[in-house]
Amino acid sequence: MAAQLGFYVLMTFPALLLIAVWILSNIFDSPEVRSDLIHEIIGALPLDAVEGRQEIEDLLDGLTKGAGSLGLVSIVLLIYSGSGAIGAVRHAVETTQPEDVKRPSFPKNKGFDMLVTAVTMPVILLVAGLSLSRDISSIVEDSSFLSGVATVFGGGLATLVVGFLLLAWLYWVQNPGRRSWPGAVVGAVAATGLCWLIWLGLGIWFGITGGGSAVYGVLAGFLGLMLFLHLACVAVVLGAHLSASFAAYRRGLG
Repeated sequence: MAAQLGFYVLMTFPALLLIAVWILSNIFDSPEVRSDLIHEIIGALPLDAVEGRQEIEDLLDGLTKGAGSLGLVSIVLLIYSGSGAIGAVRHAVETTQPEDVKRPSFPKNKGFDMLVTAVTMPVILLVAGLSLSRDISSIVEDSSFLSGVATVFGGGLATLVVGFLLLAWLYWVQNPGRRSWPGAVVGAVAATGLCWLIWLGLGIWFGITGGGSAVYGVLAGFLGLMLFLHLACVAVVLGAHLSASFAAYRRGLG
């Protein structure tokens, strides 16, 4: 199931990236936001020492060229495509429920996945926007508190917080059975913590090994990305099962 989730995330990522570039380009009114966003995305991956990192950046940069001129129809189609990853998470959540729990039909599920995608994208883009606004701290430099907040939003802590909130939201809203906020929170904490440990572990490993490969060459970067993606999806699926188990445990106590 984690492999399936990883496949859908990989296939739908270009669509989500195009939406992000289109929205942020219009907000900031700057063509440079594309390269800044890609740099932020690559910087959030444990690939600093991996050979082929620049090739991944170049690929994403070429993919998103011209995204600023997308129309509304294109955005709707991209949301439809991007909802595939959300649908894969929903499937993982649904399989944690008892067999007698009724699942919605495909049209209703797909529409729901698109709605969830449209709701969660602004939250992710808000953090991305704060991260790209490097001069925001200078705007509020008269207030040490606001300046500190602006500095934190855009770092690793913001990524962890957004990841936790996103997973807690998905574990709760995509549950076809009895929903439980405590269960969703527990699952999200576990999944986010595991993703952080995976990121940290791979970063250390790539640093020790040098990230190069005499066999794969520049493909080492793509293989490193796939490894991180698969392990992160394993954590997300485990979080979904832990969320359902904790909710069932609480109902049993009640």
